[in-house]
Amino acid sequence: MDAACFSPLLALILWMIPLIWPQTGEASVSSATALIYIFLVWAGIIVLTWGLSRLLADEVDDTSDADT
Repeated sequence: MDAACFSPLLALILWMIPLIWPQTGEASVSSATALIYIFLVWAGIIVLTWGLSRLLADEVDDTSDADT
């Protein structure tokens, strides 16, 4: 349950990482690379949230079966 509450914060932190990437010089990161990174983070958070919802749904089912 705590992981489900933490996932939006994790997404925010991961989406802010491109803001600290160097913008000038030899080590600069292209915009295309940054957009691919943001898309992959977005897809990863979707998969993480889906997995957490499946686990939490199973947990709720297990506790309701134990009550009866």
